Amino acid sequence: MNRKWPGGMLAALIVLMSIPSEMAYARPKPEITVISEIMFGSSEEYAPELIYEEGEKLYRLKTWELEPVKVSPREKHVEQEVLYEGIENMESVPETRSITSKEDFSGLQVSAKYPVIKRRKVNEEWREDFTFPVVFHSYGAETYQLGEENVPIDGEPLRLELYEDALLSEIGVTKEHYRVTSTVWNGAPYLDEDDILCRDATAFGKRKVIDYMITYGGTVTYPEIEGYRCRSVYSLKEYEQTPAEEKKIVSNRVVEAVEYDPDSAWIIRREAIVLTVSLILALLFMLLAAWLIKRAVEKREEKRDRCGL
Repeated sequence: MNRKWPGGMLAALIVLMSIPSEMAYARPKPEITVISEIMFGSSEEYAPELIYEEGEKLYRLKTWELEPVKVSPREKHVEQEVLYEGIENMESVPETRSITSKEDFSGLQVSAKYPVIKRRKVNEEWREDFTFPVVFHSYGAETYQLGEENVPIDGEPLRLELYEDALLSEIGVTKEHYRVTSTVWNGAPYLDEDDILCRDATAFGKRKVIDYMITYGGTVTYPEIEGYRCRSVYSLKEYEQTPAEEKKIVSNRVVEAVEYDPDSAWIIRREAIVLTVSLILALLFMLLAAWLIKRAVEKREEKRDRCGL
């Protein structure tokens, strides 16, 4: 075995210990760039945070600038539900509706008309509040005329419900949505301006009404707009943070900091150096002890071999 090996290890140890601590523990000063989200509105009062934390490391603001950003047109699907109650027919439901949509990140509002994209029936009922007037004209001696039907003049009470289809046809509706349940005469017969015998009546009944949930919707296009964002450069602190050097950021973004103490920083570096050197020495002593033991064993074997000769 090469007997110069222990001496080489000791020489390497001396070289390591002779390296200046400032060189052995020199640290890079990394920088990070933080780009904010796109902002809109006034930029006069904007300023980035003075201290930025990342990965349990504190970074101090070095430089920053605001840069303009153009945001291209964006499209978004919008919908709005409207409940229409008591609808007798769909013709009374508007086919379009104006919807104002607001973009979340820019605050921009756009209003436009959108068509119906969905109809949903949510309730249906018959309401007994249906009534309408009826005027009968007599063209014969014993009957009134109702459409193509002839109604007897005499007879109380009036049984117009027997002529329900003809009666509803006169007002342009059907039995699917309207029903006549009773009728009454309003006063005695009279002659109109053409000397035709007439008589007024009132029809009562019920009507079917439906509640609809109508959905309007379509695609809104937000126009191109200009905003800005902040590009901030932060530098890593040059020394380790200690409990005495905790930073506090107050509401007005002013940073209060304890001044850097070179002596306390040197103590931290010196303790690290001592610990590292101690570990290296322990390792070398273990290697040296192993070498000495092995050397002693080799000498005994050589002596035994000589005695055996």
